[in-house]
Amino acid sequence: MQLVTIDAREVAGRPGVLLDSGDILDLTAAPVTLAESQWIPQSVVSILVAGEEGREHAMRLVRAVENATAAEISGMRDRGVLLPFAGTALMAPVRRPGLVLISAPVDDEAGEPDPVAIIKGPNTVVGPAAKVRPPWNGKDPVAGMGMLAAVLGKPLYQASSAEAAAAVAAYTLIIDLSLLPPAATNLTSAEGWRRYIDSKQFPGACPMGPTMVTVDAMPPPEQVNATMRINDVVVGQDSVWPTADSAAELLAVLSGRFGFRPGDTVALAPVGSTAISQGVTLMAGDTFSVGLEGIMSLSVEIAA
Repeated sequence: MQLVTIDAREVAGRPGVLLDSGDILDLTAAPVTLAESQWIPQSVVSILVAGEEGREHAMRLVRAVENATAAEISGMRDRGVLLPFAGTALMAPVRRPGLVLISAPVDDEAGEPDPVAIIKGPNTVVGPAAKVRPPWNGKDPVAGMGMLAAVLGKPLYQASSAEAAAAVAAYTLIIDLSLLPPAATNLTSAEGWRRYIDSKQFPGACPMGPTMVTVDAMPPPEQVNATMRINDVVVGQDSVWPTADSAAELLAVLSGRFGFRPGDTVALAPVGSTAISQGVTLMAGDTFSVGLEGIMSLSVEIAA
């Protein structure tokens, strides 16, 4: 199931499901909500927190629409219960995640996992197809990296690998934007590290979405290749997720340092020498996108 957050008058948006038909079902407006599920989800995170039961409640509404007559479907579109995916404004799937981590797998001197983790502030998160205006002079480049991120559906702290794996409820795409390419920053000094962290915190520095794919509907993420494009030109293709075991181990290690809550999002940086893992350099006017074939695609435009 692909969950979305519809941009609406409500500050937190409205939860929806992207249907196979290409329509978005507004879960808060579905006329069969009370009859079918006796539960109105207030956000996509509330669905994740409810686990299998929450997904089943949402799926009852989906099945009710799938079984509706053509006249009923037409009526739902007229009333705004069903919205077209193309042209409907979406927020980031998790409107304001409490914690967004960008983590790179690193080993300590003993060869044990010791991942580096950088926090993205909640105000950096924007929805799909955003136009981001970095605080720059219009000439300096911006570094961009497309990443797959795990969205947690359970609290997680000092967890085992098995507990960490069980806490992942969904996956989404994010784009990590920085004012300075990593290669241009001296991370051996405190000042260089501070500048590097600060360079990732401007508004819009973390596009997210457009959908959130629940674990039951996602193929093994380590087997899914991503394609990155700049202005529709392919610049990289590769996997964006470690193996299932290593991903769970990394999440478990991170849970020893961070206390995670439902809706928190953790992106694990891909490893290797391709553009997927090294990132790209973007200039004013560039549109950067990362896509998982047949699943979802996220793009961002760098404004002048």
